[in-house]
Amino acid sequence: MAATLAWRLSATNGSMPPANELERNGDAKPRDLEPLTPHTLAKANSRDRSSMEDPDGTLASVAQCIEQLRQNSSSPQEKENSLVQLLELINTRENAFSAVGSHSQAVPVLVSLLRSGSLGIKLRAAGVLGSLCKENELRLKVLLGGCIPPLLGLLKSNSAEGRIAAAKTIYAVSQGGAKDHVGSKIFSTEGVVPVLWEQLEKGLNAGNVVDDLLTGALRNLSSSTEGFWPATIQAGGVDTLVKLLTTGQSSTQANVCFLLACMMMEDASVCTKVMSADATKQLLKLLGSGNEASVRAEAAAAMKSLSAQCKEARRDIANYNGIPVLINATIAPSKEFMQGEFAQALQENAMCALANISGGLSFVISSLGQSLESCTSPAQVADTLGALASALMIYDSKSEYARASDPTEVEKTLVKQFKPRLPFLVQERTIEALASLYGNPVLAAKLANSDAKRLLVGLITMATNEVQDELIRSLLMLCNNEGSLWQALQGREGIQLLISLLGLSSEQQQECAVALLCLLSNDNDESKWAITAAGGIPPLVQILETGSAKAKEDSATILGNLCNHSEDIRACVESADAVPALLWLLKNGSPNGKEIAAKTLNHLIHKSDTATISQLTALLTSDLPESKVYVLDALKSLLSVAPLNDMLREGSAANDAIETMIKILSSTKEETQAKSALALAGIFELRKDLRETSIAVKALWSLVKLLNVESENILVESSRCLAAIFLSVKENRDVAAVARDALPMLVVLANSPVLRVAEQAVCALANLLLDGEASEKAIPEEIVLSATRVLREGTNVGRTHAAAAIARLLHARQIDSALTDCVKCAGTVLALVSFLEAADSGSVATSETLDALAFLARSKYCPDYAGLSVFFLGAQLPLRLDAFHPLRRRVISSPNARVKIGGTALLVCAAKVNHQRVVEDLNESNSCAPLIHSLVGMLTSVETSKFGDQADKDTISICRITEEGSESDLERSTSVIYGANIAIWLLSALASRDDKSKAGIMEAGAIEVLTEKISQSFLQYAQMLITKFASTFFITCNDNFCRPDFKEESNVWICALLLAVLFQDRDIIRGHATMKAIPVLANLLRSEDSADRYFAAQAMASLVCNGSRGTLLSVANSGAAVGLITLLGCADIDISDLLELSEEFALVRYPDQVALERLFRVDDIRVGATSRKAIPVLVDLLKPIPDRPGAPFLALGLLIQLAKECPSNQIVMVESGALEGLTKYLSLGPQDATEEAATDLLGILFSTAEIRRHESAFGAVSQLVAVLRLGGRTARYSAAKALENLFSADYIRNTESARQAVQPLVEILNTGLEKEQHAAIGALVRLLSENPSRALAVQDVEMNALKGDASELCAVLFGNTRIRSTLAAARCVEPLVSLLVAEYSPAHHSIVRALDKLLDDEQLAELVAAHGAVIPLVGLLNGQNYLLNEAISRALVKLGKDRPACKMEMVKAGVIECVLDILHEAPDFLCAAFAELLRILTNNATIAKGPSAAKVVEPLFLLLTRPEFGPDGQHSALQVLVNILEHPQCRADYTLTSQQSIEPLIPLLDSPASAVQQLAAELLSHLLLEEHLQKDPATQLVIGPLVRLLGSGIPMLQQRAVRALVSIAVTWPNEIAKEGGVSELSKVILQPDPLLPHALWESAASVLSSILQFSSEFYLEVPVAVLVRLLRSGSESTVTGALNALLVLETDDSTSAEAMAESGAIEVLLELLRCHQCEETAARLLEVLLNNVKIRESKATKSAIVPLSQYLLDPQTQGQQARLLATLALGDLFQNEALARTADAVSACRALVNLLEDQPTEEMKVVSICALQNLVMYSRSNKRAVAEAGGVQVVLDLIGSSDPETSVQAAMFIKLLFSNNTIQEYASSETVRSITAAIEKDLWATGTVNEEYLKALNALFGNFPRLRATEPATLSIPHLVTSLKTGSEASQEAALDALFLLRQAWSACPAEVSRAQSIAAADGIPLLQYLIQSGPPRFQEKAEFLLQCLPGYISGDNQARY
Repeated sequence: MAATLAWRLSATNGSMPPANELERNGDAKPRDLEPLTPHTLAKANSRDRSSMEDPDGTLASVAQCIEQLRQNSSSPQEKENSLVQLLELINTRENAFSAVGSHSQAVPVLVSLLRSGSLGIKLRAAGVLGSLCKENELRLKVLLGGCIPPLLGLLKSNSAEGRIAAAKTIYAVSQGGAKDHVGSKIFSTEGVVPVLWEQLEKGLNAGNVVDDLLTGALRNLSSSTEGFWPATIQAGGVDTLVKLLTTGQSSTQANVCFLLACMMMEDASVCTKVMSADATKQLLKLLGSGNEASVRAEAAAAMKSLSAQCKEARRDIANYNGIPVLINATIAPSKEFMQGEFAQALQENAMCALANISGGLSFVISSLGQSLESCTSPAQVADTLGALASALMIYDSKSEYARASDPTEVEKTLVKQFKPRLPFLVQERTIEALASLYGNPVLAAKLANSDAKRLLVGLITMATNEVQDELIRSLLMLCNNEGSLWQALQGREGIQLLISLLGLSSEQQQECAVALLCLLSNDNDESKWAITAAGGIPPLVQILETGSAKAKEDSATILGNLCNHSEDIRACVESADAVPALLWLLKNGSPNGKEIAAKTLNHLIHKSDTATISQLTALLTSDLPESKVYVLDALKSLLSVAPLNDMLREGSAANDAIETMIKILSSTKEETQAKSALALAGIFELRKDLRETSIAVKALWSLVKLLNVESENILVESSRCLAAIFLSVKENRDVAAVARDALPMLVVLANSPVLRVAEQAVCALANLLLDGEASEKAIPEEIVLSATRVLREGTNVGRTHAAAAIARLLHARQIDSALTDCVKCAGTVLALVSFLEAADSGSVATSETLDALAFLARSKYCPDYAGLSVFFLGAQLPLRLDAFHPLRRRVISSPNARVKIGGTALLVCAAKVNHQRVVEDLNESNSCAPLIHSLVGMLTSVETSKFGDQADKDTISICRITEEGSESDLERSTSVIYGANIAIWLLSALASRDDKSKAGIMEAGAIEVLTEKISQSFLQYAQMLITKFASTFFITCNDNFCRPDFKEESNVWICALLLAVLFQDRDIIRGHATMKAIPVLANLLRSEDSADRYFAAQAMASLVCNGSRGTLLSVANSGAAVGLITLLGCADIDISDLLELSEEFALVRYPDQVALERLFRVDDIRVGATSRKAIPVLVDLLKPIPDRPGAPFLALGLLIQLAKECPSNQIVMVESGALEGLTKYLSLGPQDATEEAATDLLGILFSTAEIRRHESAFGAVSQLVAVLRLGGRTARYSAAKALENLFSADYIRNTESARQAVQPLVEILNTGLEKEQHAAIGALVRLLSENPSRALAVQDVEMNALKGDASELCAVLFGNTRIRSTLAAARCVEPLVSLLVAEYSPAHHSIVRALDKLLDDEQLAELVAAHGAVIPLVGLLNGQNYLLNEAISRALVKLGKDRPACKMEMVKAGVIECVLDILHEAPDFLCAAFAELLRILTNNATIAKGPSAAKVVEPLFLLLTRPEFGPDGQHSALQVLVNILEHPQCRADYTLTSQQSIEPLIPLLDSPASAVQQLAAELLSHLLLEEHLQKDPATQLVIGPLVRLLGSGIPMLQQRAVRALVSIAVTWPNEIAKEGGVSELSKVILQPDPLLPHALWESAASVLSSILQFSSEFYLEVPVAVLVRLLRSGSESTVTGALNALLVLETDDSTSAEAMAESGAIEVLLELLRCHQCEETAARLLEVLLNNVKIRESKATKSAIVPLSQYLLDPQTQGQQARLLATLALGDLFQNEALARTADAVSACRALVNLLEDQPTEEMKVVSICALQNLVMYSRSNKRAVAEAGGVQVVLDLIGSSDPETSVQAAMFIKLLFSNNTIQEYASSETVRSITAAIEKDLWATGTVNEEYLKALNALFGNFPRLRATEPATLSIPHLVTSLKTGSEASQEAALDALFLLRQAWSACPAEVSRAQSIAAADGIPLLQYLIQSGPPRFQEKAEFLLQCLPGYISGDNQARY
């Protein structure tokens, strides 16, 4: 996969396909058609040279062979030999091939022989010709030589060899490909194709080789031969191919499949033949893995063609199970590690076939994505992902056009596959599919961050595990849109990771990392500092030097971004020496790389760098790079900051650079010239100082020469550079002098037909005209015309310069009539004004344009400024209607305000007559917009505003009232419209009927104007009030002054009218001006004038009805609601004129009601401050107001709207006196509707508990009771509902007023409608609940008066124990049960509730059961009446408790089935009730095991998955499942999956309710007894919760959790440990609670043991005390695991041994040994512990001696290793002197001696002897015990052992045993003899003696002198002498000591003994002498003493001779 993805990544980086790939695609030319290149010429020359040079005689041999073939005299055999020799030469010698090809007679001779030679000659000739066809040129020669006819003849012959040879040559000569036009003609003419098919059809026994070659030849000819397919079909090629499909070899089958595929694409009818021949199945077989890659690829191609051409074939493929086969074929390259072209072809062809079958690639992709969810195994998921990756890889624009695929959904599907513990193969295939998705250009274009994702996937495939995980997390964040790339990579951490990948990683990994860094640096500023801080600059520079081309470019981009971000970072990059690498990239990189390098250099170099400038200058003059564009860019940046002195100093790098740039202006390359001019322009534009030097003059001369060239680019850039130089034309007179000469050429260019040339020329002219002389020299008309053209068509910069050119020209020249005519003719003024409109105010463009216009305006030949303004406003537009034209024109263009107003008034009149005609005329004449602008302009004009004042109202006005109107009508503010307000009226008329006009009015700024006008009105009114207030206090007041003779401007309302009309457009409301208008309108609502308020309300209504939520909030925040409330309830007669106006302008009639209702719909407003402010005002309206009769009813409606579901508003209402107001209002006896609304509001208010507690609530009771008695029918219903709410309050329910409500409520029950009866019942239920005495008082009434609804009251009354115990209650049982049998009615619920209350009494419960209530109750258990079902469930639960018969009756009645029918849709509360019912039922074992109970298992598991299902319900459901599944036979009946059974229990294990946890764990323990659930992966998910239960500290929870863990401990030990199971289990095991059940302890120990057996890594996690306690387990496996863990712990940490001992390990281990349990391991651990010094010093170890001894003595102790370890343990113990001296040590001595007597192994012997050594070393009693036990003899036997170590240890033991006289009686000559024998044996075996033997002998001789004179002592002397000679120093010393001890006894022993011993010792005289001379000093004294006593020793001078 990594290789595949790497290929994709490299492909996206622009790599070209290999040459063979081009040839396959037909893009490569045949060699004979290739043009001659230097390479081919060199090759030809090489051939010529090789033909001239013939060092090895090859050419001569070839020529001789050909000559031999030409001679007629040559025999056939000679010719055949020559052909063989020639073929050998061609195949073995390189130059022979070219020699044959260049020989003019070679091909003719060979063809002649092929035609007329013998069979052998023909065979050889055909072989030679076939070999020549390896090169295309020679192949053509062979083809043209006429080889085809004889080859066909040979193919038809009877010779098998001939057919093979002919087929080979035909195959070779046919390999010309599609571009072999010559061969195509020849093959067609000679009829090759039919012959080949004929030979294939004959099926001669020539072998499969012929079939392979012929089909290969046909394959070659299929793409080039004319008429191939008709000839093939005519020859029956289809049948032949189908036959070969099953019989041919693999290579033949590949060719056959290829031909079939092509044939089906050529002729769709072929598909039918293929299908009828049953070839589809064979093609599917060939796709299998057992075939070669080429066969599979071509078979897939055939399937692709077949499925593309034939619909029936698609069905057949699907029926033959072909879709899985094709899917497997698509993923075969990945699964089988296939590579090469066939692998890719197989993948693509198979996927295309799938697409054809499925209806397109999009269908394949979507179906594969969907099938991922149903895959059951990782292998299936991996295969599906592989197929999806293939589909995404080949998805192209054609597939997109057929049916677009949604890459976002594909991405989501793939991202879902990343799950915890994802199998490696699935992860690999997922990444592969993502790579295909992001690598597909069609799909990736639709995805966000596709480049970043593609790079992340590329890095993932090449990263190690940890890095891969980090990158996958980043990819998932990016895919899930959880942040940007920076956030997905974890910011700086991701930067550090990417930079770490820049080092020693592969080239592809490096490219991906750099590309990601590049993306980050482009998009995120934080990343730039992060890259720097992480040390990213040096590796980036390194990549810039050594990386791939793509990596270099990205690295340069990053460095450029870094430099551009911060000066500090730029300095770091500069210090990293990045400039040389950037220069290299600038020289040798791709065009993109060069551009990047140039930009980066621009950012990097901020000061002149001589070396860099020099290198760049050298690049300008060198051959590379060919394009100098980017070099010039870099130089421009450097020279822009170079010091002026350097640039002027000859020979400096800067001077050379600028001079070179000027020189290459005369380059022969157009691009270089243009770019050089552009770079110079940039330098001169930035550097004023350089423009004033001679360098500017030099550049100017070169640039002027370029003005005569034809290249547009050069002209543009040279003009640009001239414009830059001319900026200092005033300061540099030399430049001015040259520039004046260039003026004519620039004028010519300014008139160029090419706009960009003309524009740059005008720019140069504009700057040149800064020079006064040049301005005078210029011809104005030419410049004006060209500049005007640029003003109209040019860019902003060009237009600015054009305006400047005109301004500077006019400034320097006298404006005459000729110039004026030119300006008028060119339309210069219009162009200037148009540009002025588009230009920004305050910009240079504006300044230049205004200058030009000013010059023209001041001229006497130009129009005046007023005319210019009119032109600027765009007012001169043509009109169509002559009659209407003057009027419109006057309104639009007249400067007189009076004229404008008059015309507007006439237009209003016209619109009044025929509004539609006016609008149509305005639209047709395109004068609507100018008219609107003019009308809006009238509102802002000073003159107009004055004209419209009150003083001039009698001049121009429009009266709305007809002559018949009354005087009062005329006095209204809306009757007459004055002055400029007429314009507003017309605008309103236009806007109300034409939506386009609304937009135009808004664009004209009308909203701002109207808002300002209303504000000014208020301002004037405020000033008047202030003046009036001051006059009152400081001026003598008189009646005239004090009279309020000022009113607000009477026509302000019309401004609000227009705003109301405009605000009907949603787009207008969104404007900023609208928001400014809202507070102004809110103020207008407080106006004294009713019209102002009304139309302000209209504007608000328009805003509220058409605005967004934000608009509504703005209106609410403005305080408009209170103002709107003041308009509520006005009589229509009082506002009749306003209603007429609203109808005229299509506005609502009652804007106050509409606005308030809409406002209060918004939740934020309804619960916000606006409502809180409005509520008191609305409450005040409850008081009767004569002028506003409708206000109370409207206020009630709004208050109800505000009160619903808003307790805060209800509280505000109460605080505002709503309760008092409503109570008082009801006391007035209002109309029915108002009374109903008031009671409704009271009911809503009393639904809030806080309001019910309000002191005013009590007063409402009496009034509501009065409504019950006297009110209307609807009001009574509302009153009953209100009382129901009120009676929820105890203090009200218990009052006398509440008691008075009983009788009216009962009357309603008797006489009211159904809903009223329900309301009354509700009120009575509330009133009577929790009030036993009152319930008793009502009892008679209820029994006598209530009928069908009696059950509701019964339910309440039976809640009273006293009532329930009466006989009347018992009499109610039968009627209630009988009512249950009736058809469904709403009363059933109350009936069941009543029965439920009765069932609380045990006697009544028996009565209910006896009356057969079970069956009716079960029968009602259906439908969606969930409350009824809940009540039934409760009743059945009470009936079923302790009544098995009732339970069985319920089950037989189908209660379980009824519950299950409802359960899946039931709400949670009902499910809980059902679960409780099922719990009661399944508590009966018979029911739990029955078939009905079996049905509830799966539904209950499903029920447990509900998130809102409460703990009570969960407890009941779990108990039901436990009741059922605790029976093994029940579990066996179910095949529950983990998803059904295990997963629902997982969250319950973490339930806050411990009872739920306990039952969940218990159920889990039962389920996990099933083996398939134990092994299910989902079972892992329960481990964590179970472990947490262990830590709960609750014994029952722990017990259940442990029981569950036991079942899965063997399967999932590692998972248990990872979830903290070790720690929690350890805590359980260590619990000090003596009541902890042993079974629980053993279970916990078993689980912990399983963990320890799984992996030793957990040994260290278990506390030592726990492991020690595990040793007490009754399970051998547990004990073994604990022992192993303790051993490992001791090995890792020696100090842990002490903890083990402290925890009682020694006692437990001894007990294990005593019981012979785990003997070996226990003994090993015991030995390890006792080997610890500190442990040996403890008191506990003393008690170990006797048990260990007894263990060794126990006959049942059979294990040798255990005995050995026990012995070692004893030995360890007795290393302690105190222990060795204890009385118990005696028993150890006996045990060890006994062990030695049993003939143990050598190792055992050694260990036992060592232990005995420790024992006897410190204790005499131990020596005695050993001796008495026979230990002396045993040891003497062992000293003669063949094992050296055993023998030596025995000797050491002898030494210790006889170190004193304790057991002297056991010291005998036999002891000496045994030791002597061991010494002798050792001498014979090794040539030396171990010193321990000698020391043992010394101990005997030293402590027991009597043994010195014994015979064995004498016999030992020769061996002692020998030891002096051959032993080590220690041996020599021990031998010398022994001899010395023997010498001491010579005087006391018999003479013969002393003589014999001295004679024997005399043999050692030389050795003693040697020891005296050479031995250690301590030897000398004893040696000399011995020498003196030995016979034959010569002292003195004779000693030397001796």
